[in-house]
Amino acid sequence: MYDSIIAGAGIWGCSVARLLADRGQRVLVLERRDAVGGNCRAELDPATGIEIHLYGSHIFHTSDERVWNFLRRFTDFNCYRHQVMAMHRGRCYFLPLGLPLVNAFFGVSLTPSELPGFLAGKRDLSISSPRNFEEQALSLAGPELYEAFFRHYTAKQWHRDPRELSADLLRRLPVRATYDTGYFADPHQGIPAAGYRKLFEAMLDSPRIEVRLNTEFTLADLSDVPTYYSGAPDRLFDYRFGALPWRSLRFETSRAPVSDFQGNSVVNYCDADVPYTRIHEFKHYHPEWNEAFRAPETVITREFPRDWNPGDEPCYPVNTPESEALLARYREAAARYPKLVLGGRLGNFRYYDMDKAVAAAIDEVEQLIR
Repeated sequence: MYDSIIAGAGIWGCSVARLLADRGQRVLVLERRDAVGGNCRAELDPATGIEIHLYGSHIFHTSDERVWNFLRRFTDFNCYRHQVMAMHRGRCYFLPLGLPLVNAFFGVSLTPSELPGFLAGKRDLSISSPRNFEEQALSLAGPELYEAFFRHYTAKQWHRDPRELSADLLRRLPVRATYDTGYFADPHQGIPAAGYRKLFEAMLDSPRIEVRLNTEFTLADLSDVPTYYSGAPDRLFDYRFGALPWRSLRFETSRAPVSDFQGNSVVNYCDADVPYTRIHEFKHYHPEWNEAFRAPETVITREFPRDWNPGDEPCYPVNTPESEALLARYREAAARYPKLVLGGRLGNFRYYDMDKAVAAAIDEVEQLIR
């Protein structure tokens, strides 16, 4: 009955499903949860009308015109621009690394032309080729900023010494010699105007797509139909070679009896004595939703990283030389099934932003039809 099967209805799976359907294929989407969207899933809080991101904040941003044009077929985006605040020893600072952070932290008044030289005096210039997260931070920001904003936050997030983590984790951090406090520099940014749930429902709204919720996909379900799997590869193979190292999250969501709890969508807590890494306040993602934004209550979520065990939700891959070797064994096992394609953040064991997941879906389908 079907030309392709999609196992997992996150943003990669939904994108592959729609792209294949647009090319005339009959597509079956299987999702083990009770709703589509994967870890980008969001729901409206019935009491306040605020859209709650169930698995932590998801902010869309991209420089890829293909991705932007594809998603705008299914939603408009509002004009939200993401800012991140960082709490350290009771004071709040702007991230990323730029004039607002440096001037406030060091008590100086640098100009744009003075910032590079000032940071050069703080950095560990002896590190020319950073081998791990800590060396990358020391070569980028120096020991004082590393200790205040990155060391303990990173240790909480990953439950590892930063020297055990890849330098690539910090290469994503922008550095600006301006007062621009926007976290992302991409030209296209925002939150789906009608919410994430409506976006995913629109992507799957095709007569060629059938969606089955609460349906687990296993290796025994593989057939001669091409299958695009966006779950964890170790789970698919029943942890045959051992579990890949993931990090999971725990969320504590509550209503606060104030109209605005923290004045920003996300505040990071960088100190070791605070058990959570950040607090999300979701109403700031939709200031255009006037009724919800002006509600006398707000909804906040405290995010607690935790160790992952089989059966937990995998959220972040822990990329180390050891995990790459284990991943290679699972990829080799998957290659024995010519109709199986692993994709998405979980399937590829990579920390993808949303736009990178959509771009990977576009590339996958374009390769198929060449």
